[in-house]
Amino acid sequence: MTSYSPQASTRSIDPRSIFMGVIYTLLVFGYVYRALYIVEYEPMRHIWSDPQRHWEQGVDVLRDDPMSLTDPVGFQLYVGAFAKLTFGDKYLSAFYTILLAFTMPWLWYRFFRELQPSKEVALAGWVLIAWLPSWLSIYAYLMQETLMLPLLGASLWATWRCRRKATVNAFLLMVFIWVAAGLTRGVCIPMAAVAATWLWLSQDQKITKAIYSILLFAITLGPLTYRSYDKMNIISPHGIGQMNMLYAKSGNKELQIKYSRKGAVWYYGYGSPAVGSKPLEPFSDWQTKRSGKVFVEINVDNGSEEWQRESDKIPMSFRKYAWLASENLLLLMFDPSWPDSNKGYTLGLINHHLRLIWLPLMLTSIIWFVVLWRKAPERFTRRDLLLPGIFLAWFMIQGFMLLAVNEGRYRKPLEGLVLAQLIFLAGNTRKITALLDPQIALTGSPDEKLQAEEISVTAEQSAFVEEDNEFERSGEHSTLKR
Repeated sequence: MTSYSPQASTRSIDPRSIFMGVIYTLLVFGYVYRALYIVEYEPMRHIWSDPQRHWEQGVDVLRDDPMSLTDPVGFQLYVGAFAKLTFGDKYLSAFYTILLAFTMPWLWYRFFRELQPSKEVALAGWVLIAWLPSWLSIYAYLMQETLMLPLLGASLWATWRCRRKATVNAFLLMVFIWVAAGLTRGVCIPMAAVAATWLWLSQDQKITKAIYSILLFAITLGPLTYRSYDKMNIISPHGIGQMNMLYAKSGNKELQIKYSRKGAVWYYGYGSPAVGSKPLEPFSDWQTKRSGKVFVEINVDNGSEEWQRESDKIPMSFRKYAWLASENLLLLMFDPSWPDSNKGYTLGLINHHLRLIWLPLMLTSIIWFVVLWRKAPERFTRRDLLLPGIFLAWFMIQGFMLLAVNEGRYRKPLEGLVLAQLIFLAGNTRKITALLDPQIALTGSPDEKLQAEEISVTAEQSAFVEEDNEFERSGEHSTLKR
């Protein structure tokens, strides 16, 4: 007769298996929810205000009025293709929007795989992006962010892929995607400048990369430069942003502008949704101190001289700049994202309240990074400052330069970059990666693979090639195969 041993029959639970099961379940349900939400609130249901402007500019491809030249051309091209494919039908609109909304989190996942060594942590980041309310609710509207978010994820993926491969082809792919992102939202341009300059200075084949990049710029931006000069007498391939800058600099609540060009006249009125919001609610009823209207008259035939003349009419002192910049920064961090924070929708209401988490998360990522760097400096190199550098470029431009009256929608790049930094830190924190690896959890000591993954890859080309080959052999290569 054999004795029964409860201990012998007890099976050890694999934390990684449980984690992966939960992750994939959340991912599937997250994508199902994205599809159902877009079917219910598809973009053609919300054609008014800015979405209507984008729709009309995309549908009427021959429009050359000043307002159609104010916005970058990238989203107009997308809307034009979207309109041709859907004819405004709500079911087709939902279908193609779902494709875009499905692609966006996956592109960010590809970036997370390049960013840090842990596949499990990258999958957790994929789930966070898929469930992020502000990155789903925006897809109910024809807004530039719906295209910018996937392009930003693709740009960051291409940047870290180029950092690893260090080839001319990888560099040019990165430049091309960043150009596409910049032609969708101009705020991507400073991030692109940091990424491209950083990698160009730190890698070989500088002359070859510079020549091909200049050719790429000439092909993509050259015709757009001619286009802007031909119609607006100003060199600005990424759109005419001077109107927004005058509005931001004025300190007024509304802007009214008159354009004239070769006898034709256009009148526009504009007011940011942020000037009527209460960004600090429920803690405060504070609102911007902006008031009144600023009137601007531009004779397009005179080119940039007209914009400079109107700018000179608006006085700027240090005290006024401090007021406007501080308000702009506060609006950037706490203003509800418009139009996707509609309290009439459940997801919009959640999005409205979650706006308050981003400043604490940003500060957490900074403190965690400093602590981890000081505690284990051998795990990091200067290359790991690239992501903070990209974030800093965006933050300085969007937060402190009066390019526009900030609103909550402009915060979306911050949300993605903060999550990316947290993913990077989690993937390089031994306690977190040990929880996801049963061998480390049981032995208490990292095996050779984990140790190799936690130490940053050196800058030599041989290390890039060795890592690339190792990933290919293990079936976990983090780039797409063609």
